[in-house]
Amino acid sequence: MNATDTADAISQDDHASHHIASFRSLFTILIILLVLTTLTVYTAKFVNLGEFGNLILALLIACFKATLVCAIFMHLLYDKVLNTIVLVICISIVVCFLAFVMIDMNSRGALDPTRDGFIGPPPMARANIDAAIEKAEAEHAEHDEHSDQPPAEDEHSDDGQH
Repeated sequence: MNATDTADAISQDDHASHHIASFRSLFTILIILLVLTTLTVYTAKFVNLGEFGNLILALLIACFKATLVCAIFMHLLYDKVLNTIVLVICISIVVCFLAFVMIDMNSRGALDPTRDGFIGPPPMARANIDAAIEKAEAEHAEHDEHSDQPPAEDEHSDDGQH
């Protein structure tokens, strides 16, 4: 057995363990992902499941989509189990982190009622922002009214007299 035969044997062993997904299965996954994205947008706009119900539903749909992407496009479905275990542990840590953040955001009012609710600009800053938007819209509308009129004649004609 020469070096070329050994290289070919190693090359065949490496490629034998790789799975090549068919176009049909990848296209099917694409359609499923697009349908789930449409479902997420539809439920966010037209379905009211309460304060955190829509968030939980959107996260569940996103987790299912991420599972499909990891299993098919990252080939975890056909790979070693250790890689899947590492991914699941990492995702679990992120989920725990997000859960603690959500618990913290929900319980801020228990200690300090002024910090209750979502974090945003103070009411006075919000009023200033709204006033600035209204002023800009009024100036824009005024500019549009003047742009419809023909330009005014200049007081000084260009006949050489100033």
